[in-house]
Amino acid sequence: MAGWLEATPVVTAFVYRRGRVLLLRRSERVGTYPGRWAGVSGYLERTPLAQARLELKEELGVRADQTSLRGIGIPLLVEDEAAQPPWLVFTFLFGLRADARVRPNWESAQLEWVRPEEVGRRRTVPGLAQGLARVWPPWGRPGFWQQMEGIASDPVRGATDLALEGLRAIGGLPGQARERGSRAYASLHPSMGAFPHVAARALAGDTRLEALREELEAATAASAREAAAGLAGRRRVLTHSASRACREALVAWGARGGEVVVTESRPRREGVGLARELARAGLRVTLISDAQIGLWAPRCDAVLVGADAISDDDYLVNKAGTKLAALAAREAGVPIYAVAQTFKVCPPGWPLALTPQAPSDLARVSGVRVANVVFDATPLAWFDAILTEEGKLTPELLAQTRRRLARAPLLP
Repeated sequence: MAGWLEATPVVTAFVYRRGRVLLLRRSERVGTYPGRWAGVSGYLERTPLAQARLELKEELGVRADQTSLRGIGIPLLVEDEAAQPPWLVFTFLFGLRADARVRPNWESAQLEWVRPEEVGRRRTVPGLAQGLARVWPPWGRPGFWQQMEGIASDPVRGATDLALEGLRAIGGLPGQARERGSRAYASLHPSMGAFPHVAARALAGDTRLEALREELEAATAASAREAAAGLAGRRRVLTHSASRACREALVAWGARGGEVVVTESRPRREGVGLARELARAGLRVTLISDAQIGLWAPRCDAVLVGADAISDDDYLVNKAGTKLAALAAREAGVPIYAVAQTFKVCPPGWPLALTPQAPSDLARVSGVRVANVVFDATPLAWFDAILTEEGKLTPELLAQTRRRLARAPLLP
């Protein structure tokens, strides 16, 4: 997974109709790979699926109701000597309605409908044939893909709740379709480790999907108990974002009279909802803006955050602002803990990404590019402890979990 933090994330949307795939020859006016054949592509400025649909509208003049999602590919890390850093490509497959008219914009000089096997014989942008192989051929019922799209488009709920919903969706797939469904499921949220972790274990066949759901639920509750025990004796704890396990841990710990300082967690302010829930549970709560983390960290006895993923090069991925909270805690000499089920550990080699959400969530400013990356990565070594359902995350437990995942045929 070397280079995932530095890679440039992009999307490629493949469009097909009557068994043929649309290729676009890039015009001389584009900034990269002029003259080469490509799918519908663009830089990642929102969630990958939302970006893909936006590119379809801008580059082809195709509305959402004129296409149907039919494939989600495992992200592809593409090395290119002419491009530094590498590309991290999110691939999607869309069926195009028979009556839909394609109207390419200035980014394309030519278009052709080709057989899928012809793509590898064209002079294309790097990795195009490999990307197509990850989503072709189309498969699955519309209802399944509607479920997948709903999960992939959800910017609010945490990794555990979304992963559980996705498990219910792939649990209804028959036989061989379940294997393809598991790979699509793995790629729904590129910053959340629970998806590839669960998919890897499902593909390895070491347990039933229903058992995986039960295990994930139990792990969340157990990790929350471990985190609550780890906070014993603390009087005031700062938390950031709205992790389900954090919430359960804080409710259990706060029952002894503790106070919680909750960041509002911009831009969608899910921390406000968490503060409300904690107050209803009887805790004393102070709500602060994210910008006040450096002011409040020295006033607290501990910082507790959740985790969306643990990468195979030892970073903890979580809501943007986590790294700043860790820096503030370290400077103040305040211990920082993370609560993270072993389900958040990514399979070896899995290409994580720090994905953005809609720029309009942050602001709309004419003439200004708005960046809204909503995840960051903090070295595991910065945490005083990472608390899992099995106690502290030790190097031995981490290595054991990774070995288990390495057996699964998840990556192509």
